[in-house]
Amino acid sequence: MGATGQVGRELVFELEQESRRVHVVRASRSSPHPALRFDLERPESIAQLIATTRPAFVVLTAAATNVAWCELHPEASRTVNIDAVAAASAASREAGVKLTFISTDYVFDGIRGPYDEDGPTNPINVYGAHKLEAEAAVLGADDRNLVVRTCQVFGNDPRRANFVLRLADRLKNGEAVEVAGDLFGTPTFAPDLARNLVDLTLGSAAGVWHVAGSTFLSRYELACRSASAFGYSTDRIIKITSEEMHEQVNRPRCAGLTTRRPPAAGIGRHTPLDEALQLLATGGPPH
Repeated sequence: MGATGQVGRELVFELEQESRRVHVVRASRSSPHPALRFDLERPESIAQLIATTRPAFVVLTAAATNVAWCELHPEASRTVNIDAVAAASAASREAGVKLTFISTDYVFDGIRGPYDEDGPTNPINVYGAHKLEAEAAVLGADDRNLVVRTCQVFGNDPRRANFVLRLADRLKNGEAVEVAGDLFGTPTFAPDLARNLVDLTLGSAAGVWHVAGSTFLSRYELACRSASAFGYSTDRIIKITSEEMHEQVNRPRCAGLTTRRPPAAGIGRHTPLDEALQLLATGGPPH
């Protein structure tokens, strides 16, 4: 659910590989098929979709991920990021199927990151608080359900809805870009996330899992490495502090994710960051 978004598109591609032998039902807000259309602002539409399609499992990738928007519109964020997820959880339980939900490192306060699955949650903004409440709804609905937290996802998205592509667009246009040097995370390549989501969903994984890149670095460092991959000078990337961003939202400074799960538990190899950025700069993984 959310098949046209950045993660959803990669997920559909991964599921449709011949080796997976999975029939994919692509549901989204913009689906041309009315029966496969849902709207996070109408949680009842999600329940109806699941009841009608009777899937073998559900992966919910749709969400309102604009952190600043959520801070300014907490009630609308609650509807989309909590109520819709609770509706999907209840409908999946009624259908007797497993639900996989994508969450975020923003459930942590960013004081001592990166965090593993046992890290103490303590969100410092509306988005993080709502995602944490949604996690509880998912995990409380069925013991088989899966929460996959990730961080700073980037990939080949036609809507350019990620930090790396937006940065590249601005540098291409000759703009100077201010980037915080005190916000840290573990950027995650969307195809890697999709592959791991499929492996975990089709397997027996349940509870909370972390799937994120292995490189821990600041937004400024990510910007410079992205610029180099795309062939742009770093001269127009200006390092600032998070306070100088003048946002109306607190962001966890030292966030990011790691995992306590052994490699054999179901989390596969992640593409090295510079290799992933180079792939994206040359058009992304071929598909």
